[in-house]
Amino acid sequence: MSAKADEERRRIKSNIMQQPQNASVAQANAPVPQHQAAAAGQKVADDCSIAPEKIYRNHAEAPIRKLTCDLIKTYKNINESFYLRKALRRQEHQANIQANHNSSTTTAGGNQLHNTTTAAHTQGTAPNVSSNLDVQHGSAPKGLPHFDTNAPPASQMVVPAVPESEANRNRQKSSRGGPHNGGYDDENYDYILKDGECFNTRYIILTEKPIGKGSFGQVTRAYDTVAKEDVAIKIIKNKKTFFDQAQIEIKLLEMMRAHDTERKYNVVLLKGHFVHRNHLCLVFELLSYNLYDLLRNTNFRGVSLNLTRKFAQQLTKTLLFLSSPELSIIHCDLKPENVLLCNPKRSKINIIDFGSSCQIGHRIYQYIQSRFYRSPEVLLGIAYDTKIDMWSLGCILVEMHTGEPLFAGSSEVDQMMKIVEVLGMPPKELLDAGPKTHKYFEKTEDGVYYCKKTRDNFNKCYRGPGHRKLHDILGVTSGGPNGRRAGEAGHSVEEYSKFKDLIKRMLTYDPKLRISPYYAVRHPFLRPKTTSQTGQSSAAVDSPTVSFV
Repeated sequence: MSAKADEERRRIKSNIMQQPQNASVAQANAPVPQHQAAAAGQKVADDCSIAPEKIYRNHAEAPIRKLTCDLIKTYKNINESFYLRKALRRQEHQANIQANHNSSTTTAGGNQLHNTTTAAHTQGTAPNVSSNLDVQHGSAPKGLPHFDTNAPPASQMVVPAVPESEANRNRQKSSRGGPHNGGYDDENYDYILKDGECFNTRYIILTEKPIGKGSFGQVTRAYDTVAKEDVAIKIIKNKKTFFDQAQIEIKLLEMMRAHDTERKYNVVLLKGHFVHRNHLCLVFELLSYNLYDLLRNTNFRGVSLNLTRKFAQQLTKTLLFLSSPELSIIHCDLKPENVLLCNPKRSKINIIDFGSSCQIGHRIYQYIQSRFYRSPEVLLGIAYDTKIDMWSLGCILVEMHTGEPLFAGSSEVDQMMKIVEVLGMPPKELLDAGPKTHKYFEKTEDGVYYCKKTRDNFNKCYRGPGHRKLHDILGVTSGGPNGRRAGEAGHSVEEYSKFKDLIKRMLTYDPKLRISPYYAVRHPFLRPKTTSQTGQSSAAVDSPTVSFV
């Protein structure tokens, strides 16, 4: 027992020995025989030693409570220290950028270029512009030849120099505690672009007008000093998985280029490729804005049926080209964002982004296609082929005319339910073959499938299967979507009926029964219309012209 408890026990015993035992003063003062007093004192002492007053523990000092409080304080201190260090790093990073920006000058670069040029002429040789530009040429992977960019010295001399010291000073550092790729990459393994930097001794980076960014990397505009034209450079992330997939994209693009020497099939042109500081770079022709930008320009009211037809004619021809036995290429990501106008004032288009593409028999991924344009066989986990691109095209054409996605699901379950609303239940044979059928449907003892209630769609209300009619969505007999095209030339009930028939064939559940590109290009809706029939030029885009380039 602790010293404190012993002291308390002695104090209690002393008080008991000195305190009167009864309230009566007379009785308290009465004499007590000596042997009785000794016995009484011994009894009290024994009682105190056997059953002292209970000492209660302070709850604030209880081990569990103390441990819990200390843990909370510890975690709080850790969090405060972490966010404080993070804020300090951010401040230091911004201060370094500002300091580098203020201190960078072109004097050193000019002197360096002048000295190198003078020395080279003194020796009677052309100056090595590549060394002045600090361009490090990575070696291409085996089987991936470099893009030949050897240009005359006179052409190389027009490239402005970026001194090595200045380029290194302006490089940002990663927030992970150190530089990535020698300070040339950010924490996402994307190359840190600098305006005016030279790639492969000929491409001057123009960062003022960025093109786009995605999971694969980034696309930037650049000026080709040899061809004297602007180009788009797709810079792949410095990670092996993206590098390997980009090699497949290059292979497919080169195959298509070899089979389309006359440029008739609306596929973006790959001009070349090279490796720059461990980043695989693909050089493309520079195109205009995409079909989603065009829809946004119409305030999402859609384009005319005539322009929709022009896009459909080109895209079905492209799918016919891709599905040819020599290629057998599946795009795997057809959507409005991946269809670009070649010129903002014309209706000619090109398909881009073959980064997810593959050939039949060489399928790599199960999770493909953007959700709004994902085919039933992909949703159900069934083996797929080129027909999934035809499904995506059907969704795109409806969206281009109505201005809204046909199946705008918020999840895969919601996507399937929205498809069922329009097209009804999928065929039993398709559901029986789907490894992921149980995700969307349940089956009765009689073998009849019905839509399943899940967490993804529990609070959502859907129309019955097939109750949202494609006829009404397109406005076949009511003047187009929401009656917006009533009375317009080229928007008759007959034309809408042809359009609806084509869409239904493109959106057939069973890929074996879905219309093929061969028959799609011959569909009545896609037969070319003359200028007198459409009332306008067959080339001009019938929407306000907005130059995005």
